[in-house]
Amino acid sequence: MRRYSFLTKESVYGALNKLRAAFLAAKDGNDVEEIIRGVLTFDERMKVGRRIQIAQMLRRGLTYREINKNLKVGLSTVNFVERGLRNHRRAFNLIEKREEKVERSYKAGSYRKVGGSKLFFKRTEYTGLKRKDISR
Repeated sequence: MRRYSFLTKESVYGALNKLRAAFLAAKDGNDVEEIIRGVLTFDERMKVGRRIQIAQMLRRGLTYREINKNLKVGLSTVNFVERGLRNHRRAFNLIEKREEKVERSYKAGSYRKVGGSKLFFKRTEYTGLKRKDISR
């Protein structure tokens, strides 16, 4: 926060409200992707994504060293995420819950069985559904 110490409280809240409104404007994964690409740099997107991966690994019980070795991230980053996980557990629960919902919907709709009614072994066909096509 030191970098932004010159900002007023109203300015900080205004910026965060704009960010929240931008994400709430999305109706599906395509909109979210468009907003993320338009607002965040590649590095910012990677940092957020990697923090989520670190949190998931911590929840599975991996040690700091294992995460450090697997993801090639610093121990201070793992510690930062672990603190965030402790202080904002609900945020990571929401991310995990949404990810599970998307996976269920994707598995249910991404492939279908095709073939005549008398065909015993039906052929599996990809429907073209992508994870980002799944609506909120």
